[in-house]
Amino acid sequence: MDRKAGNAIQRARIGSGLTQEALAERTGYSPDSVRAWESGARTCPLDALDMLSTALSAPWLTGVYLREHSSALDELIPDIRIGRPLSEAAAEYISRVLDLVDGRFDRKLLRLVADGKIDGEESEIFKEILDMGSKTIKAYFEMRFAARKE
Repeated sequence: MDRKAGNAIQRARIGSGLTQEALAERTGYSPDSVRAWESGARTCPLDALDMLSTALSAPWLTGVYLREHSSALDELIPDIRIGRPLSEAAAEYISRVLDLVDGRFDRKLLRLVADGKIDGEESEIFKEILDMGSKTIKAYFEMRFAARKE
């Protein structure tokens, strides 16, 4: 994610072609609130994030904004690039899915968990499966929120 381009609210607003004033008018918040959220002077409340997400047609906004403001979510929300070219994002996703299939990770996982526990010898394979799953999920979200030609 390009954090040099401002926070998620600012990127979504600019991507939507709105001014801070226009976004404030659409959502019922003051322009000062929008400026404070974008500058980081104030943290945007969850209910406002929901409204901003809707107003900006940016379903990714809440998750990306929260991830930017708390490392507590790093394990739950992947660090995704919003607006990647769709063909690039789709190719990455397909590649990740095929890696899972070609590596027969579904079968490996079923064998690993058959006894209900991960033994010491199995932990490296399990970590590899989790890593591949994380990369696949990240690729899915980047494809879901890819730039689409209108």
